[in-house]
Amino acid sequence: MLIKSGFYIIFCGIAGGAVAAGYVAFITLLGVFEKISEKYKASKYVKNVELLIILGVSTANLIQLFQLKIPFGIPGFVIYNFFGGIFTGCLAGALAETLDVFPIISRRFNIRDYWPYIIVIGALGRAIGNVVEALLL
Repeated sequence: MLIKSGFYIIFCGIAGGAVAAGYVAFITLLGVFEKISEKYKASKYVKNVELLIILGVSTANLIQLFQLKIPFGIPGFVIYNFFGGIFTGCLAGALAETLDVFPIISRRFNIRDYWPYIIVIGALGRAIGNVVEALLL
């Protein structure tokens, strides 16, 4: 039984590492880190940001794998969702910018004047979805 558990832990660790590496490679390919470092003039810290993303993704894999409950309360919940929203927004923005989604959609549907409202509605929808998901779990 001990050997079986050991192999299971090793297999899951390798699989989680592969998923984390693939995810980080995908966001690196989109240019999220470079765009953020350009905006904040911090290009010398890109490697540190990439390392932190890898550690965060790997930690999240372990937390989900072992179904750990982390009791941070309401303040932790707010902070978690705040940073999760920032990360998701950066990822979505980088993907959309890479694929030139916004200019194409705004031309086709003639909605250039409504983009600020659409972005706020999307952010509110994401926040409400996170709250509902957390309350149901």
